Amino acid sequence: MKKGLLLLLSILMISASVVIAQDVEPEDPFADAFLDPFADPESEVDAEIELEEDPFLDPFADPDAGDESVIIDDLDSMFDTESMVDEIDEEQAAAETGAVDEFLVSEGVEFGGSFSGSLSSGFDYDYLWTDDFDFRDPESSLVPSVSADLYFDARPESDYRVFGKLSFSSATGSDDDISSLIPDSGLTFETGTDEDGNITFTAVDAEDVDEDDPDQTTITQDDAETLTDDTSTAINISVPELFADFDWDDTLYFRFGKSFIKWGVGYFWSPSDVLNLTLIDVEDPTADREGPVSFKVHYPFDIHNAYLYLITDDVEEPLDTAIASKMEFVVGDTEMSIGAYYQRDLSPRAAATFSTTIGDFAVFGEGVASWGSDRVFVRVSKDQSAAEDDEEDDLELVLDTYTVDDSFFFQATIGTNYIYNFEEAGTFMMIGQYYFNGEGYDDSESGLLEAAYRLFLNSDENGLALDDDDQPDNYEDPPALDTDDIMNFGRHYVGGIVSWSSIFDSDLSFSTLAIANLSDISGMIIPTFSYNIIDYISVSAGMRMTFGEEGDEYTNPTALLGLSGDDAWMGPTMSFTLECSIGGGSF
Repeated sequence: MKKGLLLLLSILMISASVVIAQDVEPEDPFADAFLDPFADPESEVDAEIELEEDPFLDPFADPDAGDESVIIDDLDSMFDTESMVDEIDEEQAAAETGAVDEFLVSEGVEFGGSFSGSLSSGFDYDYLWTDDFDFRDPESSLVPSVSADLYFDARPESDYRVFGKLSFSSATGSDDDISSLIPDSGLTFETGTDEDGNITFTAVDAEDVDEDDPDQTTITQDDAETLTDDTSTAINISVPELFADFDWDDTLYFRFGKSFIKWGVGYFWSPSDVLNLTLIDVEDPTADREGPVSFKVHYPFDIHNAYLYLITDDVEEPLDTAIASKMEFVVGDTEMSIGAYYQRDLSPRAAATFSTTIGDFAVFGEGVASWGSDRVFVRVSKDQSAAEDDEEDDLELVLDTYTVDDSFFFQATIGTNYIYNFEEAGTFMMIGQYYFNGEGYDDSESGLLEAAYRLFLNSDENGLALDDDDQPDNYEDPPALDTDDIMNFGRHYVGGIVSWSSIFDSDLSFSTLAIANLSDISGMIIPTFSYNIIDYISVSAGMRMTFGEEGDEYTNPTALLGLSGDDAWMGPTMSFTLECSIGGGSF
């Protein structure tokens, strides 16, 4: 039983992370936009990443670019001297070079990090805009959260550096009933070891369950309900970054290890970002994301840059290595890039981006073309007999899954950023973005999402799946849905942020986040007020309201996942959050 509980706990932790990402009120998305006190000390390249991810300091520039990639508003100012070339004798040049090398070299290893803690109280309401809505009866919760980042930065030579970051975060038990993820008969796994000695878990079909087999463990719905009520807090540990930087003859610059790679320029959506392992969280677009293990070669020339990447995540054979390349060009006050990506089991992609300024507005955009798609698509199955014969009457629509590898797909986005600093009234910021998702479903197909979520949770209900006795010799299982296949389900999206920080030179700030899927007309609106009480203590109050029809993408994604029971409300929701941030700071 202990083994079953441990295994269930692993499953529930994965499910809980989905719940938290979809159902817990996010932190103020503008808190880091005005000030990033927890930024890691990076090299010159990494310092640019920090600045460029700050919307007030050109968030749309490519962080991989060196100093040569800085956009110059007036090229004539570069040559505003009597002589275009200043002659420097060799002794002076050597002295200056030595001073720079001395600055880049540290005698010891630098350590530092950041800490953040919060208490978040939520009040959630279902049945919005219906007669069953009751403002006096919310579902309340209190979520404590602590996290910390520790880093080390070693620079033993001017041309060699090693950086690593260790992240700690709390994970608290959820009150959501996730026992619905487990069938009535229970969920049985058989444990074993692979050729590398790693422990494996294999699902066992009902007819193969053997209660006397010591390697089989069955988890029941009662087990899930027991662990659901557990509100103890655990600490998750991860290594988001670990890499080495070095160069050859101040000409080629290398990085090998695990680090985030910023390829695109989009804020809420970045279709050209095909290298990183996680997508942008539209409710928290500035949150850290996980990058792959890769080898990067950077060649700066003039004020332009060229990059080559070898991506080695999930590689079993040398030919599984992904290859990506990109070139950046600066023309006046516009930066443009073109890139390509290839991996033998995935669809090849070509991407282009630009970022520029028009008056007081920063404008950015990107486009991606691919031959084929890595997405698993769904369509209504011709055979609906399984739904017609369903005794429990909860399978309403049978879907087939399929892939497309012989057609062009196109995705594009365009957006703008505007910032204005009032003299004694604070700072105003506005970001808006439109995203066309050529791999999404059109308006007439948006109703498939609810059935796709069910198929994601019950892969055996695939209309193309055959029982063992009916499978021909050349039979292959139909492709299974992944989480990415049910995200960004529509074709057209818009997102925007409006914020006002330090209102009238006070400690009060306000922000509003809005996201909408224009294909099914669903979305969310999240206004938030925050106030800094004293150093290291601040409070924020916010509301999260969704709109759309039942089963639409943003209306109630938690219910679509089946995490609130089979009869959960799938319509619009509203929640209020009061959060107190305590003790956050860097060291």
